[in-house]
Amino acid sequence: MLRSLYSAISGLKNHQIKMDVIGNNISNVNTTGFKRSRVTFSTMLSQTMKGAGSPSANQGGTNPAQIGLGSMVSSIDQIMTPGSSQTTGKNTDVMIQGSGFFVFSNAGQTVYGRAGAFSLDESGNLIEPGTGAFVMGYMWGAYDGDAADWSQALVPLKMQIGSYPPSGDFTIKAGDFIENEGVWEYTNPALIGASATITGGTGTSFDPTTGKVTLTAAPPTTGVAVSSINYNAINLKAGSFAENGGVWEYTDPALVGLTGVTVTGGSFDSATGKITLTAAPTGDVTVSGVNGRLRATLSEFTIDSNGIITGIYGSGKSAASHRIGQLAIAGFANDAGLQNLGNSFYSASNNSGTAKIGSAGTDGRGSIVPSAIEMSNVDLSQEFTDMIVTQRGFQANSRVITVSDSLLQELIDLKRG
Repeated sequence: MLRSLYSAISGLKNHQIKMDVIGNNISNVNTTGFKRSRVTFSTMLSQTMKGAGSPSANQGGTNPAQIGLGSMVSSIDQIMTPGSSQTTGKNTDVMIQGSGFFVFSNAGQTVYGRAGAFSLDESGNLIEPGTGAFVMGYMWGAYDGDAADWSQALVPLKMQIGSYPPSGDFTIKAGDFIENEGVWEYTNPALIGASATITGGTGTSFDPTTGKVTLTAAPPTTGVAVSSINYNAINLKAGSFAENGGVWEYTDPALVGLTGVTVTGGSFDSATGKITLTAAPTGDVTVSGVNGRLRATLSEFTIDSNGIITGIYGSGKSAASHRIGQLAIAGFANDAGLQNLGNSFYSASNNSGTAKIGSAGTDGRGSIVPSAIEMSNVDLSQEFTDMIVTQRGFQANSRVITVSDSLLQELIDLKRG
């Protein structure tokens, strides 16, 4: 048989593969975070008819005479250039501007992806809605003054509207106090509606209505410790009470309807939420049995360019912000070496390198664009041009088979003649 037949067949097969890739690219032209692929060809083995000859003093050298035996697919490369952004206005939508991948836990498997069209589930978990995969990152505790510790294991990000801020003993760093007209202040929504023991500062006072700790002098370098946080009791400052006909009163609508509330040195009216003292208060007044009704709850949240999720917690009387968590971003030495798993997920491969996980905007990782998603990087004009080239290549290989068949027919006709 003629070698040209089999060379042309290899060309047909390769152009079919290229057309398959083009078709997949076009089908995903509107897929969030999709990365197009391309096909490259290379030559197959060649049959040597005559080897190369070395030159001598009396005669020049000769080149080898070889006949190629067709082509083969050299590679199918993923083109990891970023797609354009589409603003959505949805606070759970995020886009990576630059390199990097979101980290997911999909049925217990760690996977990566660029599609940032996220949602919250019933429990407040940030998820990829098509699969329910958890979006992974770092979660802060009661104190948000430290940077995220990426040496810890990643956890699912969670921000359930109406939930309480994280609580527990912590130490306020000196640098987190803000000077305001000669006093130093620090506010934490975890302290709203709580009683707490504050130690380590000068002239320390604490307002449970706002969750604010105030010092009359600069905080010590060792910081200020907050401990013994109790949400079933609050300490009201003497200035919170107003004199009314020889008694001192304080009313809080959040206390209306509560039972079991007791007041040190006074009485409580459940119907109105009013606390009454028969003598002027000289210091803090302890109110116990409030059962956490005065605590702040999450009302809204935002995501910044570093992937930090900041929540606004309010009690109806005051509000304060607190860091909830931070999106984990994974970087790879060779993005194109990632293995495509479907559902817009990738996994690490032998040639992608290991994931280097950290904050957005650091160590070469891209920054976060909030309330936007990344569109596909498929360029239809490029794909249509590639389609034409592929079609012509397929037609040309088909013509080689047709002509080769005609030559074989001539040989058969020799026998007939």
